[in-house]
Amino acid sequence: MSLSLTGEVVGYIGRILLNKNPFDPTGNDFLLYLVPLTISPAFLSAAIYLCLACIVVIYGEQLSRFKPGTYTIIFCGCDIFALVLQALGGGIASGAKTQSKLQLGINVMLAGLSVQVASLTLFALMCAEFAWRLHSHRNAWRTDHAAIYNSRLFKSFLIGLCVATLTIFIRSVFRVAEVSGGFHGPLANNQVSFMVLEGAMIVVATSCLTGLHPGYCFQGAWHAADFSFGKGKVLDEDTEMS
Repeated sequence: MSLSLTGEVVGYIGRILLNKNPFDPTGNDFLLYLVPLTISPAFLSAAIYLCLACIVVIYGEQLSRFKPGTYTIIFCGCDIFALVLQALGGGIASGAKTQSKLQLGINVMLAGLSVQVASLTLFALMCAEFAWRLHSHRNAWRTDHAAIYNSRLFKSFLIGLCVATLTIFIRSVFRVAEVSGGFHGPLANNQVSFMVLEGAMIVVATSCLTGLHPGYCFQGAWHAADFSFGKGKVLDEDTEMS
């Protein structure tokens, strides 16, 4: 989250500098805007992916198709891959001197953004599948965390997490459409659509993840919902205290 928000601030500083000098011959301001704003939402996605793993532990690992660590490995792995492609493509595009190299950078960025959209789509489907399992096996939920998942605060957190996922997905789809049209396309030069479908979506997502922070909404059980990649052992509160 910290990396993402830092990247967003840096990216908008780049846009302000471009406003003062849109034809900067060095291309540094364009690079300062393009790369951070392209890759920053990937860090937001990673934060959401980590939350799912802990949610699974709170309700009960036996109800999930996969171990909590498996969710983290799959989706954060996809996120890192998308991140590398987006950063690489942005670097190529910003330093391109020929049309062919510019198009190469755009294509690499587009591939990274497409991976992110696909990852978010798969994540949403797996969340829905886990929610269905919870609905179908209510009697199998962990009883030691009943006070947490029955609380209004935790239910609000789940809603906020869904909203954050949706807004990041909308933003990612918009960026795919924007980049696919090229830097001279209509979407890339429409400030209203950028501020609504890029800026506003990130503001909503970060507000949900901050106002409904998991460290607060898990009511002290975030560390108790930790998991290990090796044996998948869950730490309960007594183990944590000892």
